[in-house]
Amino acid sequence: MMNSTRLGKWFNDRGFTLIEVLAVLVILSIILLIAVPTFTASIAKANAEVCHANVEELERAYERYLVLEQLDHEEHFFTDFSMEFADTICPEDGIVSYFEGEVNCDKHSVEDDHDYEDEEDEVPYL
Repeated sequence: MMNSTRLGKWFNDRGFTLIEVLAVLVILSIILLIAVPTFTASIAKANAEVCHANVEELERAYERYLVLEQLDHEEHFFTDFSMEFADTICPEDGIVSYFEGEVNCDKHSVEDDHDYEDEEDEVPYL
C-alpha cells in the first residue's frame, strides 16, 4: 500500500499544471475548429433557403397583383410593390429585382439555390 506522502505527491491541492491546462485548450480548440465551420455553413444554407422561399412568394404575389389590377410589368410597379416587404425578403440584405418574369436576389442567385422540386422522391444513398 502507498503511504500518505506518496498519495500527497500525486494528489495535491495546488491546482492544475501547465501541461494539463494546455491539453484542455488544445482539445477545446480542435472542437471549435470542427464546430464553427459547420455552424456557419448551416446558417448560410438556412439564409439562402429563407431568401429563396421569400423570393418565390414575392414573385407569386406580384404576379397576382399584376393580374388583379390588369397591369403590365413596369419597374416602378415592382419597386412600389416590393417596398412593402423590403426588410423581410433576404436575410442578408440582398437586392431584389424583377427580370424576365422572375424575382431574383443578387446574393442568392437561382444557380446557387438547390431546387428540391426537381428531385425524384427517392431515398438518398448514404
